Amino acid sequence: MDKRKKSASIFSISFATGISRILGLIREQIFAALFGATNLADAFLVAFRIPNLLRDLFAEGALSTAFIPTFSDYLINKGKKDAFYLANLVINFLIFIIGIIIVFGFIYTGDIVKFIAPGFSSIPEKLGITVTMTRILLPFLLFVSLASIFMGILNVHHKFFLPALAPALFNVVIIITGFILFYLAPADNVKIIIWAVGALIGGFVQLIIQIPLAVKLGYRYKIVLDLFLKNEGLRRIIKLMIPAVIGLAATQINIIVNTNLASLLATGSIAYLLYAFRLIQLPIGIFGVSIATVNTTVISKDIAKNNIDALKKNIAFSLKLNSFLAFPATFGFIFLGLPVIQLIFQHGKFGLENSLNTYNALLYYSPTLFFYAGVKIMAPVFYAVKKSYIPVISSFLAVTVNLVVSLLTYKAYGIKGLAAGLTSASIVNFLFLTTVFILFFGSLKGYRIIGSILKHIFISVLMAVSAFFIFKKLNVNFYIDTGIVILYALIIYVFLSYVFKVEEVHNFINIFKRKFLNENKD
Repeated sequence: MDKRKKSASIFSISFATGISRILGLIREQIFAALFGATNLADAFLVAFRIPNLLRDLFAEGALSTAFIPTFSDYLINKGKKDAFYLANLVINFLIFIIGIIIVFGFIYTGDIVKFIAPGFSSIPEKLGITVTMTRILLPFLLFVSLASIFMGILNVHHKFFLPALAPALFNVVIIITGFILFYLAPADNVKIIIWAVGALIGGFVQLIIQIPLAVKLGYRYKIVLDLFLKNEGLRRIIKLMIPAVIGLAATQINIIVNTNLASLLATGSIAYLLYAFRLIQLPIGIFGVSIATVNTTVISKDIAKNNIDALKKNIAFSLKLNSFLAFPATFGFIFLGLPVIQLIFQHGKFGLENSLNTYNALLYYSPTLFFYAGVKIMAPVFYAVKKSYIPVISSFLAVTVNLVVSLLTYKAYGIKGLAAGLTSASIVNFLFLTTVFILFFGSLKGYRIIGSILKHIFISVLMAVSAFFIFKKLNVNFYIDTGIVILYALIIYVFLSYVFKVEEVHNFINIFKRKFLNENKD
């Protein structure tokens, strides 16, 4: 896949993911207005985090990393029949294994909640409603795990838009749930339960929306089961998944540590970290996940063809594009994070003090953007070349850094220390993976990555500082002022990038010209 096609694919995913992330912010706006930063908010966030931890571990993380290169190899070298047979083996294996996990999770829910959030044990009502919502949400794990398989099938066939758009429907379902809650106005403890049910339904919709396109590509579901792992492809996926799960388990330990420590802080601390990280996930979702999704598919084919030069070229391209998109968001959050938080969240039960606390977390999360997305670019390389122990080592190194930083800082600095711990972990994780990549595959010096990153940082700082001073001078209306300065920041960044001849902005301009000008000529 050349630069233009890769940029077009990334643009397509970014557009779809951008819709989903914007809807996600609307979802969080409604959640903040309904529940603020209260005990009920913390309870739902912990309840939803439990299946999400397992999802990141088994579904969208390890499973995608293992399934995509194996399915791609089968499709290229063995044909559609064997590839789709392998997909059915994986789907049925997942239904069996995750079914067992759900049953055990349902039985031991109370113990799991106490382990994730020990601070809840001293508040029986908070613990009780968290347990109830966790049980409601456990099947969410199965829905999103199966959705990740269909996402992999579609991505390998270069169908990126629909899988990227599927999470938007999850958000739509919950937004509709929120409006129903505003209209019906039941008691708060009933509201939060209905919200959890909406999240579960949203996960199911995220799955079924992808199935028709997979069927159109030739997929047919069959009940085939290989519990003894006789199939070579299934064995390969399991072998790839085991170290990936271990590596991702290290990442989940970071989340568990921070949730655990946050539950010992003031009420709302879990919510503040979540709201701040939701903002971080907006740009990560729009560009980071998009780049990583296309990159994983492309490098899997590069490695299947043993084309190391193409692999290095694609990695360099992805890192530069990540830098171009990450740093304006980073400095934008640092200089304009507070008005953005107020614009999005400060409604209903979410007040100014809540905004200030969320900004404190956002300030320390912001530097992680480039590195967090960079890990998603670098890690799949090692799984694809069957050196999965590298991301495992890197992840546990990151866990150690997060644990040390968080334990040393959370009592004195609260949520700021916890956010700094995760940021430090992401930086170490990325630097380790990049260093090992260079040792294995050779230098990336000829691709001008460092020069591009420095240029992007310089332009981003100019953009953010000028936007900050313009915002201070504006005095029309808070919402109008914030909208004006965000639009200004976007325009000035593109303009400065064009003036300083940034390669990435010229690539996107060429995509627009081909897509729209050529269509108009037709």
